[in-house]
Amino acid sequence: MRRLPVFVLLVATLTACQSPEKACPAIALEDGISLDVPPEVTRVSMELCWAGDCVTKAAPGGEHVFIPVRGLPTTPIKTTVTLDDGKPHSLVVTPAIAYPAGEACGGGAAVAKLVVTPGGGIRQEP
Repeated sequence: MRRLPVFVLLVATLTACQSPEKACPAIALEDGISLDVPPEVTRVSMELCWAGDCVTKAAPGGEHVFIPVRGLPTTPIKTTVTLDDGKPHSLVVTPAIAYPAGEACGGGAAVAKLVVTPGGGIRQEP
């Protein structure tokens, strides 16, 4: 019987020392590339090449375009972006894992953000 109070005290101490669980929202990210473009752009196409394969995607224009790419790696990708002007813009893009509610909540996805510069070029932003 002497062990029961010690056991109860031990359980109470361990329970009190546990940090509360972090509540994670029910949101998610999708693998893909976002592109900020001038509002007058009506169409964006992108060719992404890695590991010997290429994927071509297109989306309607707008200030913020998102092109989903299933299985996007976090290694350098040869990327060619073509806007309304028909001129291809080539660059190497390296996606990174992003977490919608922090790494502790999981749900990471490979994403990259590109922007059209004032001079008409395209660059990756962190």
